Amino acid sequence: MRHLSILPRNFTQDLYSILHSRSQSGPLFRHLTSLEWRSYSLAQPNLFSTIVPFINNSLKHLLIIFPYSEDGNEGHEAAQLLSTLPTQTPALKLLSVKGSSHVANAAFEAVCSLSHLETLYTEDFGIPQVYLVPLARLNNLRRLSLTLNKYTHLTNPAAVVPAFHSLEAIYLDTTEPFYATLFILKFLTGAPLREFTLKFPHFLHPDAAMHLASAMVHAFHHDLITSIRIWCSDCAAARPGDPIYMLDTNMLRKLFVFRYLEIFNFNISKTWWENGDLSIISYNTLYRATQAHQVLLMNVKMMYAAVDDMFITDLIARWPAMRALSLVPAGRTPCPVTRLTLQGLIHFNKSRNITDLRVLFDGSNCDIWPDYPPANGLSCPSLRHLDVHASSFNTWDLETMASLISDLFPNLKDDIGSFEPSFEEQDVLDRTAFWSAVSARIIHFS
Repeated sequence: MRHLSILPRNFTQDLYSILHSRSQSGPLFRHLTSLEWRSYSLAQPNLFSTIVPFINNSLKHLLIIFPYSEDGNEGHEAAQLLSTLPTQTPALKLLSVKGSSHVANAAFEAVCSLSHLETLYTEDFGIPQVYLVPLARLNNLRRLSLTLNKYTHLTNPAAVVPAFHSLEAIYLDTTEPFYATLFILKFLTGAPLREFTLKFPHFLHPDAAMHLASAMVHAFHHDLITSIRIWCSDCAAARPGDPIYMLDTNMLRKLFVFRYLEIFNFNISKTWWENGDLSIISYNTLYRATQAHQVLLMNVKMMYAAVDDMFITDLIARWPAMRALSLVPAGRTPCPVTRLTLQGLIHFNKSRNITDLRVLFDGSNCDIWPDYPPANGLSCPSLRHLDVHASSFNTWDLETMASLISDLFPNLKDDIGSFEPSFEEQDVLDRTAFWSAVSARIIHFS
């Protein structure tokens, strides 16, 4: 047996007793290379003696979820278990740990002694500042997930701060974008980074966005970055009265220096990745997701008037390898004014690699389509998925719109996606119905 996934809550008391006695006799599976241990309940007896029979020196992937408690009871068991990893699992390449703040010290203490570790994924607890420098010095660390908060003390780091010299992908979960900006400047400058992901819980103010973009441009290798994802976990539920910012495309233009970005995704709702569940704790799931979604993703309630035909033209020219683009507001953001027209949409015929497009545009000028037919080489045959969010057009242009979309994107694999409004948003609801009708007519054309 090579891989094992265990839910201890399904164990009987007799099985716990057997495992406890076996913990003194060596591993049960000497050739086990991958173990997932999902211990959600504090009612389970001694975690250490229960999991020890499954730990061996052949283990390369270990995922463990510690149960949560307010009094920190899991901290002692975490320390007891994790302290054995450097000696019991010397070949460990991937470690994923999820638990409360009480397991943080034990987790990072163990990690800093795992010289062969290539991937570290942590969730729900921040990294103490004292472990940042030792972590950066790990020679083989390629993929990293960290939580940054006020206890990380990034504003007062050590005098000499080494960059993560082998790091290729990082996922940051932070309470404030400011912490991520500091982390980028202090620990990622010069790192061979290819993928950057940032999650934070509140709106991204335009000033904070500009500082963040400037830090990325300064710190990241322009020819290496293929993936930048930035998203706000709360703004897909934006409420009436929440602040609405004007999108500053100058901030986005700063990122044009990353000329090999394959996917650019700005302000998409939670459904973009894994149906909104970013609590990825399985290595295989994490790896597949990051491979499939190399992306720049930013999610904040903004007005999109600055996104026009010229901006799209420049974007397509600067990112010729782009495979997916999303330029739509957060899930419940009311439809804002956009200057992207149908003529701008036709510019996507120059994007030869794009397969997934999510864009908000103004289709009210659909009657000019005969003057701009997307034929004679002007189509975009690579596109497979189209989402128009709350884009609008005149109802009497239904047939024309369906014909245009069918000609411009001849190889769509599914229905056109559109905004799912609340019951009260009748105007947007009508638009959604119209796009369903467009999809039906496209099927008829094909």
